[in-house]
Amino acid sequence: MGEAATGSTPARAGTESTCDSDSPEGKQIQQNLGQLQESFTPDPPSADPEVEVAETPAAGDGTVKVPADKITIDGQTLDKIILSHSTGLDSGQLDVKVHSSKIDDRWYVTNLDFDIG
Repeated sequence: MGEAATGSTPARAGTESTCDSDSPEGKQIQQNLGQLQESFTPDPPSADPEVEVAETPAAGDGTVKVPADKITIDGQTLDKIILSHSTGLDSGQLDVKVHSSKIDDRWYVTNLDFDIG
């Protein structure tokens, strides 16, 4: 994961020390990821999930927004996985996009858009 650019602050990659620390930032990251883990895990879960992302053109600012139906985890699309864990949402009620930014020649998830309703 990484942090999106904001104003004059460039995007930055998350580091192991940032994500696995006892700092307030590290604790917040761990809490956020923990809350998403179940919703983003296919059933049945695998020990080594295979994730595939459809090729998506980058915007002029070097970011990419990939719809959840263009991301597969162990052959299941992310939108279907999220819906399988929901309590009453239909497919037309969910719009999820994963934002990625290129930082030091590697792509990082830097934001998530959830539109539910």
